[in-house]
Amino acid sequence: MKKPILIFVLVKLITTGYCLAQATFEPPATPPQIQAVRALDAIDIDGTLDETDWARAVPVTSFVQKDPVQGDPVSMPTEAKILFDRDYLYIGAFCRTERGKADIRAQNLQRDFDYFQNDLFGIAIDGFLDKRNCVAFQTNPYGTQREILVMDDQIFNREWSGLWKVRTQILDSGWTAEMAIPWKTLRYPEDCRQMGIILTRNIRSNNEYASFPAVPRAFYVYRMPYEAILTGIDPPPPSVNVQVTPYALVDYQRETVNGETLSEDPDFKAGGEVKWVTGPNSVLDFTFNTDFAQADVDRQVVNLTRFSVLFPERRQFFLEGNEIYNLAAWDPLQPFFSRRIGLDEAGNPIPIDAGVRYTQRSPEQNIGALAIRQRAQGNTPAANFAVARYSRNFSSQNRIGGLATFRLDEADANGQTTANTTVTLDGFFRPTQQINAFWMVSGSKTTGAIEDEGLAGAVWAYYSNNWIYLGHVQSLITSDYNPRAGFIDASNYMVTSPAVTLRLRPSWLPGFIRQYSPGITTYLYHYLDDLSFREGFNSYRPFALEFQDGSEIEYAIRTNWQSLRSTFSPVGIDIAVGDYQYTRHQFSYTGDFSRKVALSAEYAFGGYFNGRLNTLTTSLRLAPIPHITLTADYEWNRLAELGINRANEETHLFGTELRLALNPRVQLISFFQYNTTTNQTALNSRFVWEYQPLSYVYLVYNDNRQELINPATDVMPRMHDQQGIFKVTFLKQF
Repeated sequence: MKKPILIFVLVKLITTGYCLAQATFEPPATPPQIQAVRALDAIDIDGTLDETDWARAVPVTSFVQKDPVQGDPVSMPTEAKILFDRDYLYIGAFCRTERGKADIRAQNLQRDFDYFQNDLFGIAIDGFLDKRNCVAFQTNPYGTQREILVMDDQIFNREWSGLWKVRTQILDSGWTAEMAIPWKTLRYPEDCRQMGIILTRNIRSNNEYASFPAVPRAFYVYRMPYEAILTGIDPPPPSVNVQVTPYALVDYQRETVNGETLSEDPDFKAGGEVKWVTGPNSVLDFTFNTDFAQADVDRQVVNLTRFSVLFPERRQFFLEGNEIYNLAAWDPLQPFFSRRIGLDEAGNPIPIDAGVRYTQRSPEQNIGALAIRQRAQGNTPAANFAVARYSRNFSSQNRIGGLATFRLDEADANGQTTANTTVTLDGFFRPTQQINAFWMVSGSKTTGAIEDEGLAGAVWAYYSNNWIYLGHVQSLITSDYNPRAGFIDASNYMVTSPAVTLRLRPSWLPGFIRQYSPGITTYLYHYLDDLSFREGFNSYRPFALEFQDGSEIEYAIRTNWQSLRSTFSPVGIDIAVGDYQYTRHQFSYTGDFSRKVALSAEYAFGGYFNGRLNTLTTSLRLAPIPHITLTADYEWNRLAELGINRANEETHLFGTELRLALNPRVQLISFFQYNTTTNQTALNSRFVWEYQPLSYVYLVYNDNRQELINPATDVMPRMHDQQGIFKVTFLKQF
């Protein structure tokens, strides 16, 4: 009798939530239009909107809520206007607030700030009216820039930096934003007279997200089938557009062991990049003597899983256009991953001599090609990389494509070369706005010093609307699949992963709770060679609440199974071959990170193979004003009675970041980490001055210290590496 009752309760919860969730509506048959007006006089980008042309512009005021109450008018009036001249597309906005500055939320002045935790105004632009690709420009009330390239509302390039300008003003009645986007930054056809756009505003004090035109709550504001049509524009025909960005730097490095200097190397280096827009939808990029000294450093992790960790790409040359190489079927399976170029397995830089990249995007197709020469360094031989990408769009939201990579490692110390090739077919299918499917099939072959040949594939299909996410992932990687220009987290496995999450907003929820989101996620891994069980878990989330202020609380219970064919040694503790079953519990809380003080914490406890594992992860952020932000992170793991010797071990990982900003263009960022697992401390301090758009002065200091234990002698040599960098870049557009 219990089972029918439980089913009835679940159905009642779903139907009640659905009735109050509003429908996930389809795009309108006739999109709304927005009229742009030609500016007759020069527009001074200062955030004041006081030029006569702004008074002539046609206002857009019909912003509607996306969340919390889909379709309701925005709670604080918002007005946007669009102008243009022969050089720029201008967007002006007045975002009214009820209590002036007291209603404004901004975490910090970091470029590419968090979308969900800040007040924001922005525009997404579909230059080709293909309803699938867009470039978005966004700002917060302090004039901080955020830009993003998006494909199909699912593949994001958040690290891309475009050439544009914005200034803002905070008033007693709200805040204004004034943007100038060069036509040369946008891509559009030669006879362009219309573009697709979506305007968006976040009111973070209300945890409210609004747009014009309306977009369903289940989707991002980059779902361009819902776009409005911007009319009245007359952009210049595509012309010669070349950006040259040379750099020069002075680099000083010093390495010591036990206080004795092993090396001390001052160095001068110069190089740069050239971007040539060869047509309305194609770009050719060159890089020579490439340097990424200013790139953000990797964060250390304590990895207690049996899978490799995927660190994100942070280097600018590889970021632009990388969304067309991203195959979204299964994140741990990437036939091309740009971090395999110019970095070793530990993330240390390897010099790049030169490279060229070609990107073409149009409503019919996407084309990408990349060639890089990596210099020899130490025991690492020189390597040559080549990547080619093609995808063909068909129907309104579907595509099919291919990706090929080639890597040639030149002669090593033994005189042997290694060549690796991968070939991949992939596709995206969206029969309705709610149903999406990504798939890929890939093969690799390596010859020379290494010989292997393998296959991999993945499918991710899901249904998503305002009240439910229902998805399934199926992926496999053979033992000999080896994309030497890509990434895999492991080999010889097949994963089966169904998942369901409800997004319930029934009327009986208290007013301070916005959404109840129970769900179940399953991951089952099998060895692919004989289909025997490898590992897996079921995660049940019976309690998951989102509050009206954006904070969340969740409880999950996770049943785990592990089958080890060989000894597994997390943090140096040997766990014997065999089968293991255990249960873990997890409590998590995420506070309102739009406030001046915010905290998140997660505590997990329970079994871990044949022992126990307790884990505490916390993050505290203090931001008395957006110009000063201090973040402190801490992870503690206690392993008890684990492994062959029933060992006990504790690990601690501390991290803190201090960000001081005079304004969005002048900042000092210092990040420090201490990891007890590796006895390592790391400090990265960067002073950044953007003295003109996308032209920078950098001062960088790196300090890494580590004590290494030699098991044979029990001696602990103290390694100390220091690096100081002064770098200047200059962008000139022709």
